[in-house]
Amino acid sequence: MSTKNVRIAELSVFTAIAFIFSYLESLIPLPIPFPGIKLGLANLVILIVLYRDGFASAFGVSMVRNVLNALTFGSLFGLLYSLAGSILSLLVMTALYRTKHFKFPWISISCIGAILHNMGQFAVASALVGRGAILHYFPFLYFSGLIAGCLIGVLSMLCIQRLPRLQISNR
Repeated sequence: MSTKNVRIAELSVFTAIAFIFSYLESLIPLPIPFPGIKLGLANLVILIVLYRDGFASAFGVSMVRNVLNALTFGSLFGLLYSLAGSILSLLVMTALYRTKHFKFPWISISCIGAILHNMGQFAVASALVGRGAILHYFPFLYFSGLIAGCLIGVLSMLCIQRLPRLQISNR
């Protein structure tokens, strides 16, 4: 099997896991009185792919997962929210990860990514319903992103340390 085929298969597995995590997360209600706040288990997979394979692979897995979620469980508005948050957070996390002058700890990258994911969704909601209607929600989004980002950052580092790299042999 060629290296390219193995990479496609590996990224397909990561996409499937992220999709399953999104579904499982929708089944587990969080005891939080604010709608739309989630832990972001699928982002665990995106962080692992970003760390192992870089921006292009993480972007591909994220976009396919977002579209699959919208087509399976969501709506066009849900897709808009997801895409805005995913793209913004992934761009900034990649920039932080690639910074040469100052090395950001992985947990910090995850926290910033989670906060920016929520801010991307807030920007879409502001455009759709007006900032004044949802401004009171901003602090909850910020702090939920901070908490979820820290937790997902710790989990992603534990997974990265334990996941083996595929050894590809050319026969």
